[in-house]
Amino acid sequence: MTHKGQTFSFVALFIAIFIWGFAYVVTKSGLSAVPPMLFALLRYAVASLLLVPLALARGGLARLPKPVPWKTLILMSLAGVTVYYILFNLALAYTTASQTALIQSSFPAVVAMMAFVWLHERLFRRRVVGIALAVVGVVLIVANTEADTSARDPLLGNALAFASVLAWGVYTILAKRMSNADPIAVTATISLIGTILLIPAVLLEGANVSLSSIPMSGWVPIIYLGALASAAGYFLYSRALRDIDASLVGTFINLSPVIGVVAGVVVLDESITVPAIIGGIMVLAGVWISSGRSS
Repeated sequence: MTHKGQTFSFVALFIAIFIWGFAYVVTKSGLSAVPPMLFALLRYAVASLLLVPLALARGGLARLPKPVPWKTLILMSLAGVTVYYILFNLALAYTTASQTALIQSSFPAVVAMMAFVWLHERLFRRRVVGIALAVVGVVLIVANTEADTSARDPLLGNALAFASVLAWGVYTILAKRMSNADPIAVTATISLIGTILLIPAVLLEGANVSLSSIPMSGWVPIIYLGALASAAGYFLYSRALRDIDASLVGTFINLSPVIGVVAGVVVLDESITVPAIIGGIMVLAGVWISSGRSS
């Protein structure tokens, strides 16, 4: 590993972190022009248009395990794309970007808890303490919200945000089964399947919106999220993992929700309560504690 290569990897990592950190405010602004289900579908349609040709150029399905684990891929698509983005977009439709970012910072602790239940991974005392602290922090965030112009039903929105964390946790557990498969082939496949599975949600939403009626204020967030957050962000993240330890990358990724909170307050002029800030600090502290090495 060269110093130049590691420097490039850190640059790639921080670009990905900023892209994902601003995804909260970009999604929130986009939802003012496009209904939540249609927004999710169009976001992943853009991502699929970029990822699928790339995967096909690299060999397509031939790079997936044989026999192709379609059941796992469909479940990953359902949990990590369809259900996750339905919950994520609905959460941002009801609560603020900053509240959503604070709640989603609990993701590493929730995954650790799920890994204990389903994968029987060991839970050391330090990890248990960290998970407990993160959960209490989430409860504090959810319980201390007030409705305003940017959060019409914050309690519902925050509950949906935490549900999205659970959905992403399920996706992560499933993804462990595919850890040895070609990552581009897997990502392109679940992106395409997830996009298709979003179509019924759009039909149920029944919003009378045509593509031609979507203003530029709706298309810019869709393209940002599809091309950058869902496609480019993944490749930058993968590039960072070449030269930087996964545990260190995971620690830095926790900066994304922090950027999301700051962006929500600065860009969207969202208000945030002191108890919610305390809850966010508890969540980040819990994640830091639970991700530490234990013997």
